[in-house]
Amino acid sequence: MKILYRIFRPIIFLMDPEQAHYALKKIGVFLGSNVITRLITGLLFNYRHKSLNTEVDGVKYRNPVGLSAGFDKDGELTKIYPYLGFGLAELGSFTGEICPGNPGKRLFRMVKSKSIVVWYGLNNLGAEKISARLADADFGDLRVGINAAKSNVSPDFVLAESIRDYLKTMTLFKDIGDYYTINISCPNTQDGEPFVDADNLGALLAAVNENIRPISDKPIYVKLAADLTFDEIDVIVDGCIEYKMDGFVLTNLAKPGCNQEHISAEYPSKLGLLPEGKGAMSGLPLQRISTNVIRHVYRRTRGELTIIGVGGIFTAKDAYEKITSGANLLHMITTMIFDGPQNISEINRGLVKLLKADGFTSIEQAVGSRNPLPELAIQEAIEEVAEVA
Repeated sequence: MKILYRIFRPIIFLMDPEQAHYALKKIGVFLGSNVITRLITGLLFNYRHKSLNTEVDGVKYRNPVGLSAGFDKDGELTKIYPYLGFGLAELGSFTGEICPGNPGKRLFRMVKSKSIVVWYGLNNLGAEKISARLADADFGDLRVGINAAKSNVSPDFVLAESIRDYLKTMTLFKDIGDYYTINISCPNTQDGEPFVDADNLGALLAAVNENIRPISDKPIYVKLAADLTFDEIDVIVDGCIEYKMDGFVLTNLAKPGCNQEHISAEYPSKLGLLPEGKGAMSGLPLQRISTNVIRHVYRRTRGELTIIGVGGIFTAKDAYEKITSGANLLHMITTMIFDGPQNISEINRGLVKLLKADGFTSIEQAVGSRNPLPELAIQEAIEEVAEVA
């Protein structure tokens, strides 16, 4: 399958990126439409192993490898994901109102940087229509996340209206999926990221606790931006702890102005394809940044809150680094585009080997194993000195 994808990838890359995305999505819908194509897909791509089974916040996953929000914006491909090897998929972002997204070209490839530049702007059909379609969906053993964001329809920010927008989506999906993600970090919206502000975030999370917790027992995670300082991250993390959120998705896309991990000459604005400063990057430019944030948040929360790691996962080694840094689960997109859909099963197979090499029999044992908490690190140092003495 890898050889086949390497043959077809140059043809796919001749297509406009957004048109290629829609074409591949149509193929995915077809493959998921009947038992025969699902079974054939499963024979080619799917992989299972008991050491990959994991439980997070009471939800059981057959493996920790998931699809990130942003790929399936209208939740149309859930029937095929488990046959590709995914243990979970985060759908959306969904918004309270229909969003057409940003105008013009909205998706770009940076091949040398191994990155996709996104300028979509939360285009989706709106929570009402999508939730009605998914209301009776059977996701099987696929675990589904519902990514809720604020409608991107105006450059004006009104706190009360924005909170109502989140609550509308979360209420409509109260009986659909296995967890929520509150997306406060989309880099491509007209009004920026207003919920990075501690007071705004506190008002949102208080409203979520008051209105959503009584009607749904799903875990609730908050998705953070990639370009925050650790001090800014600490304010958000401490606020989430105060309001008893269950964890974090780390991180969203990387903005070009704050990122030195890509080849600048490749960026679409340098080629006149996108206004300066617009868009944000997935893939390799995000890899190191997101892992560093995972490590920091894991230590800040003392390993007690869930972390879903996102950004630059192309190999089992990349995935394992995020897990051993503190991630319980993983999200990815870009590897499918650059390396092919068979890479999901390759990552799962590789994780089994890496777990075994470290003497672990489960994902849970590996989480944070190479990022010891301060007290544990001190104790290990004392024991090491004692042994030497």
